[in-house]
Amino acid sequence: MAILLDSASLADATAAAKLGFVRGITTNPALMARETKEPLAHLARLLEAFTDGPICYQPTRSTYEEMDDQARTAAALAPDRVIAKLPATAEAITLAAELRRDGIRCALTAVYSPAQALLAHETGCVWVIPYVDRAARHSAGAVVVEQAALLEQLDSQTRILAASLKTAPQVVEAILDGSHDVTAPLEVLRSLPAHPLTESAVREFAAHWE
Repeated sequence: MAILLDSASLADATAAAKLGFVRGITTNPALMARETKEPLAHLARLLEAFTDGPICYQPTRSTYEEMDDQARTAAALAPDRVIAKLPATAEAITLAAELRRDGIRCALTAVYSPAQALLAHETGCVWVIPYVDRAARHSAGAVVVEQAALLEQLDSQTRILAASLKTAPQVVEAILDGSHDVTAPLEVLRSLPAHPLTESAVREFAAHWE
């Protein structure tokens, strides 16, 4: 089980490293665009800000050649830490198979169907990344449950990394549905310890010493 930060912000990465329970980072082109015009240089800075654990880098270009070039350049920055994150399209799945043959770890993102999860398994991807909240908003079904059932049937080494998680209850629900790992924005990660009864108990403890 791993909890990851879903952000390309250096400030978020630094803050997440201090929380004590965050094990890595996921990024995507939209998150990168908020922070930089030079995504590969920014990835190098993220690796310095968050010094341990995997960082998923998704190429910002969409042609096979551009995705291939960016994925290989990103992986070369830290081969033991960078995971090439590719959309679950036919072209990108073919690229994932090629990258895996060359020793580059990959993940498939925006995975909505068991069939896509099957191809992630067949190409040796580390993760399939379903978008949980987006799937719910578009009535796309129980994406985590379906993919978890398939991967369990295959006795697969591919793990489910649930993304598009907007609340602490969604994080927990994704895990109960079968997700091995989760990724969420910093504000969601910070909300995980919050509970009104805990806060009430702390106030009561303090009151005994006032």
